[in-house]
Amino acid sequence: MNFIHGNGPRKDVCANCGVNKGLTSKEDAANLFSNEVANARMNLVSRRWAPFFWIVILWNAWYFFLREVNIWNWVILGILVLITLTLPVFLLISKATYTAKMDEITPEYKRPDGH
Repeated sequence: MNFIHGNGPRKDVCANCGVNKGLTSKEDAANLFSNEVANARMNLVSRRWAPFFWIVILWNAWYFFLREVNIWNWVILGILVLITLTLPVFLLISKATYTAKMDEITPEYKRPDGH
C-alpha cells in the first residue's frame, strides 16, 4: 500500500523514497504520509505498546533489586503477575478503539484498480 503504483522500474519503490529521489511528485504519491500523520501514527503505536516495555523494565527491576527484600518481594511479585496477566486482556478490549483512532489519523486513500 505504501509503494508507488503502476508498472516499470519505480513500482517497487516506496512513496517516500520515490518523492525524495525525484521518481514521482507529491501529488502522484497519494499514499505518501505527511510528517504530521507519520508522527501521529508513531505516537499512537508507541502509546499502545508502551506497557509491554514497562512490564519488562519492572520485571528486571524486581529480579535484580527487589527480589532480596523480604516483605516487598512477595507483594511486588503479586502485583507484577497481576499486571502481566491483565495486560493482554486490556489490549484485546481496547483493540477496537486503537483501530478506530488509527483509521481516523490515516488519510483517505483509494487503491488503484488492479492492485
